[in-house]
Amino acid sequence: MGRGRDRTRLFPKKMTEEKTDIDKRINRLVGQIEGVRRMINGKRDCAEIAQQILAAREALSKIGLMVLKEGICKTTPQNSKKVGDILERVFRI
Repeated sequence: MGRGRDRTRLFPKKMTEEKTDIDKRINRLVGQIEGVRRMINGKRDCAEIAQQILAAREALSKIGLMVLKEGICKTTPQNSKKVGDILERVFRI
């Protein structure tokens, strides 16, 4: 993230609980991806690799949902519960 991008734009005032949770999830996802690389390089079973890729994909979807919910709900706080429910349904498709 040291490429000159301001990571605080999404959460402008202070480090919130959501941002902390997102950071933890991203760190976990990075670990999963590194694990997939090791599995591929170690010639692990294709089914095992596929299972880990699916798990990483699901983790990334959850992070995306959290980011969208946080960003959208800030712009429409009166509808935040409704927007959150809609986003959850969309991400399940």
